[in-house]
Amino acid sequence: MNTNFSQCGRFPLLVDLNISDINWQVTNTSNGTFYLFNAYYDDREGLQNGTVIRILALINKIDPIVKTFCQMWFEDSHKADISVVINYEMIWQPWWELNLKGASAYLISCKIPQNRLNQVPKFVSLTEDRCGFANNVMEVKNKKPTNGHKKHFIVSVKQLDFMEDISIQLIEWLEILKILGVDKVEIFIARAHVNVKKILKFYEITGFVVVKFIKFPRELPNTMQESWHQYRHNQLICYQDSFYENLYMYEYIVPLDIDEIILPVRNEDKTWKDLMKRVIENSKILNKELDCFISVNRYFLLKNIHENETYEGIPKNLRFLSNIYRAQKDSPVNTQIKTFMRTDRILMIHNHYPINCFKNVTGDCSYFIIDTQDGFLAHYRDDCDDPECKESKLNPVKDTTLWKYKEEILMNVYRTIENYKTFREVKVEN
Repeated sequence: MNTNFSQCGRFPLLVDLNISDINWQVTNTSNGTFYLFNAYYDDREGLQNGTVIRILALINKIDPIVKTFCQMWFEDSHKADISVVINYEMIWQPWWELNLKGASAYLISCKIPQNRLNQVPKFVSLTEDRCGFANNVMEVKNKKPTNGHKKHFIVSVKQLDFMEDISIQLIEWLEILKILGVDKVEIFIARAHVNVKKILKFYEITGFVVVKFIKFPRELPNTMQESWHQYRHNQLICYQDSFYENLYMYEYIVPLDIDEIILPVRNEDKTWKDLMKRVIENSKILNKELDCFISVNRYFLLKNIHENETYEGIPKNLRFLSNIYRAQKDSPVNTQIKTFMRTDRILMIHNHYPINCFKNVTGDCSYFIIDTQDGFLAHYRDDCDDPECKESKLNPVKDTTLWKYKEEILMNVYRTIENYKTFREVKVEN
């Protein structure tokens, strides 16, 4: 990129950048502080504003009104192409309690200039002064499949932020996802046990996992104890980054926690691809295009009257295979769900469901609830306070849906543990 001065602004130099904790670039405006994370190219068919650059950010202002500009830097020019920011979209439902004391997650959008419609800028800067010198610059992400075809499923995991050694649980969980036909798992790490990092490094070398180490702006609360609201907005940054970086790579993004698995129920449905084929066929009864497919939550509680039971051939430290009792009642459909979200129709995602879908005029998202006879979300919790959970501690229901994969899971877990031994001495940097 040519860094010569131009008539309008200039390409920022390293000494110009205002960086906070590696991942963030900070720009102060007359109407709030913007913590800028990443930028992405979005030319999906049907976008209301045409081809745009999306900037993912935290902003310490509710509904900022400041006029800002994108300075776009293309490979063939040392001059910036200028585009006004067309909107700030908070990644949060308006009826949820607002994050008044921290910084909220936002998607900032600016249109590609008319004379550049078929080109992708290499970098973008955000400024309040149209021709001002920027103190930030972000590479514009635009990953495309090499063969032109999307893969099926990427699982996105919000930041791990604890020091417990869950290595065996992680291996079992990842091997189950492999069997279910997941193509890629992307995991963010804020803090984690060294053994967890090494396991994830091993899976990253095999190509199944992408690990992203993340820190959040030091000026903001960074733990749930300091601010529940800020912690939730930080999570949304992780999910949006997974979504937009992989926009063109996968048909569905599925946000999950590492104690959750969406299970196909029918014996003939082994993988998520099998399940979705059935679900899409069933959804045709609605006679409309759908944005997402919802899996209902069922708690598998580790603390119940059967917690000391053991099963032949299944080690107790395999969290998922060894826990086969669940709550009698499903969680309500408006709580604890997880969702297959279509990447070609969604604007912003939450860990449970999409927030905004651009192919619907109102921005609302159309959905189909997966019949629990076809599939459900198995949520392996130690304990919980929901009414359906409290009742199930005394009267749980035996559910061995996962056991249809039992032999394959055991074989893959043992093989992975053996192969991993070679990687034990791998140095993992934070």
